[in-house]
Order: sequence, then C-alpha cells, then structure tokens
Amino acid sequence: MPYRYMPVVRTKAGEADALGNLSPAARVRVFPIIRLGGTVPATFLPKMIANAAGFPIALDGIHNFTVTGSAVAYTALFNGLGAGGVPVIPTLSIRAQPAYNLAAAGLAGTYGPGFVLHVPVADLPHLAPWVANVPAWNPNQIDVVIDVAGVAEHAPIPYANYVAHTINASLAANHPWRSVTLHSWSAPKDHGPLNPGRNDVARLDWQIWQLVRGLVPFQLDYSDSGHVHPSLDEVPGYAMANATVSVRYAIDDQWIIHKGVRTSGHNGIDMGTQYRGHAQTLMADPAFGGLAVASWGDGRIQHYAAAPGGAGGRGQWAALLLNRHISHVADRLP
Repeated sequence: MPYRYMPVVRTKAGEADALGNLSPAARVRVFPIIRLGGTVPATFLPKMIANAAGFPIALDGIHNFTVTGSAVAYTALFNGLGAGGVPVIPTLSIRAQPAYNLAAAGLAGTYGPGFVLHVPVADLPHLAPWVANVPAWNPNQIDVVIDVAGVAEHAPIPYANYVAHTINASLAANHPWRSVTLHSWSAPKDHGPLNPGRNDVARLDWQIWQLVRGLVPFQLDYSDSGHVHPSLDEVPGYAMANATVSVRYAIDDQWIIHKGVRTSGHNGIDMGTQYRGHAQTLMADPAFGGLAVASWGDGRIQHYAAAPGGAGGRGQWAALLLNRHISHVADRLP
C-alpha cells in the first residue's frame, strides 16, 4: 500500500483549518494524530466538524490527562468529533498512565476500528508482550508509532543505522501490526538562535526517516510534528506579543525560515507589513510551490503577497504554513 504520513498536530483552530483545506490528493496520504494540550480551545471542535468531517484521525489525550488528571476533556472531544462525522480512533501509549489507557481503550471501535499505540523506541522489545497482556486486543487493528523524539542534534547516517538496528531487533518482516510508523521531530522551538532574515534549517526528521525506511524489511510510514516544535506548553500572552514575526516554509530536506522583528519597540515593524514582505519573498524563491497539486497554503501566500487588504495574522499564517508542510510531505512520499 502507499506510504502514509501521520503528522502530530495540536487542538488549535488553525490546525483544523490546515487539515480541512488539504487537497483530496493530500488527504488520501495523511492520517493526522491530534494531540490535546492542557486546555482545548472551544473553537477547535466546531472547526474540525466544519472542515474535516469524513477525514479519519487519531486523538491523543496523554498530555491533557497528565495535566488535568482526568479523561473527561479527552472523552468529550473524542465523542464530539465522532458524533460530528469525523472518524476518530484513540491513541494509547506504553508510557501513559494506566487510567488514561483504560479510558482511551474503552473508546476503541466507537467511530473507527482499532487504535494508535505510541511506543518510545527504547520500549520496542516490550511491545508484543505488553499488548499480549490484553487478550481482547488484536494486533492487526493497532497502528504502532515508534517515537525516537528529537533528532536535530544527530548526524543522519549513524543515527538512522542505530534506529534501524533497534527496529529490526524487535520487529520481523511479517510483524502482526496494522501499520508501523516512525515519528521524530527536528523543528526549532523558537527563532531566538537564528539570524535575522533567511535561515535554512535541515528537516533531519525527514532525512533520517528516508534512510531508516530503506533499512527495514517492511513498510515504515512517516510522522513528524509538522513545522513546529512538539511542546504543548501554553505560550504566555506577553511572550507572543514580544515574538518576532517569522515564517517557516517546508521544502525538500529543509525549512526556509524567514526571521522577522518584533511589532513594537524602537525597531518594530507592524505585523501586516512583515507578513506581506514574507509572502512576497517566498513567492520569489525558486523553491516556492513545486507540488503536483497546489496547496491551499501556497494560495494564501500568493493572496497575501498581492492583496491590497490585510496580510493575515499569526493564526492565519500558522494554518497556511502547516497546510503547506503537510501538503509537501504528502506530495513527496514514495
């Protein structure tokens, strides 16, 4: 079967817009994992129902359960999505609290078959016996996501060899799982260390996956955290107010990151002016676009570059850049 992309995204309205505006060609290659933050904005559920009805997803409430000590918010969002027409399955983890796994497992089969099982790479030897402890679980209804976490500091070739060796030591070519996916991330958390203007930042998660998939005897699907760092910590309002107006644009093997300036202070430039400049600079880049089916995100960049009105805000740009990232990965999958 064709390779599949499982982006891990957050419960924010912009993520719902990014997913809802994927082209049909991208949608068939994408199976998102939606990860709940400590709180879930009220806008997320109606946005998902309006934009992504019929789009199969997995829902991960592990972080929310850790913060709140309860599965109430997770269960409510899961059932709200399912009742609204979004085929949703739960996500469990070998490392999650038993009470969370019990609640999530109880939702399996409600709106779609099976579940996603998150497994840190170090726990792979324990995967089969851990699942075997629950006789009702059928391995061929479980999507295994192997998490190797952050890879930005690793040299791709030796680290890919290590990851492949670890996987091959635990999973045979005829493994029983419905699918196996490799998850990692390499996007910077913020733009503080970057230089003003253009920066080229390697997408090492993509490069490592490409190497690892050639070293294992079965289909290994791809997962990342989109174009952003996977932290689910809520950013304080004052931090956002003081943040630079910057953009991250996915191309082959890297992100083009244009680091802007703050909107206030002696050298501040208003947000609209900066975003319009970013849009125009991206459009002039030879790497702009380049997909078999143009993405909604690229269309929004073209609109903001030329329109006499506004050039969007942080929420709009977060949505269009995620849409571009997911569309790009789906286009480049084998």
